[in-house]
Amino acid sequence: MERNELATTKLIILYILRSLPAVTLNQLTSLALDTLYMDYFGFATAFEGLRNDQMIAASVRKDEQSKDASGRSLVRCDLTDRGLAILETLEHKIPLPIRSYLAQESAVWQKDIRRERQLSATSDPDGNGQYRVRLRQMEGEKSLVDLMLTIPDKNLAQQICDRWQRLPQSMYLGLLALLSDEPVLRQESLPNLPVIGTPKITEDAAISPMSGQQSLV
Repeated sequence: MERNELATTKLIILYILRSLPAVTLNQLTSLALDTLYMDYFGFATAFEGLRNDQMIAASVRKDEQSKDASGRSLVRCDLTDRGLAILETLEHKIPLPIRSYLAQESAVWQKDIRRERQLSATSDPDGNGQYRVRLRQMEGEKSLVDLMLTIPDKNLAQQICDRWQRLPQSMYLGLLALLSDEPVLRQESLPNLPVIGTPKITEDAAISPMSGQQSLV
């Protein structure tokens, strides 16, 4: 990758992080590649350069509850003060078509990630050959639903998690009807559970960018 291309790649990553504080590493990778300006090698090189130059911070937070498909806690990324200062100084060097794309897509990214943070479902082995499933629905800092289940089968546990993410209202309605012995509940009595369907941004196995310190300019 040429010097100018690397510098632009770094600026794109900084722009995304300014728009999406605490984005996961996998989400950041996906969003950066979606610009079609870089391949994975270019992203990895730029990411490690920014990290080594202390323009971004990437770590697993102590209170992190979300996990990837391998059961590992998610790595979240943030823009540092130094990174923000560099972006504000050099943002105009991002080619205009890419800047326009980034500005347009920022609102979409924020909406997708906000929904993803509102609704979560995790499945973890409990050490006794069974699986502990946790279904959650948040509204800001308020927990609307927080349900723990012990499931004897891994596949069944994953099916429950998948169904909660696809059909939260139906599952919530069914649980209330079962627990209250009321066969019909009014729709307006439900909390505002988002129907995500197939999220644009997904958490797969953790991505480990290649190392190598690079300067931005």
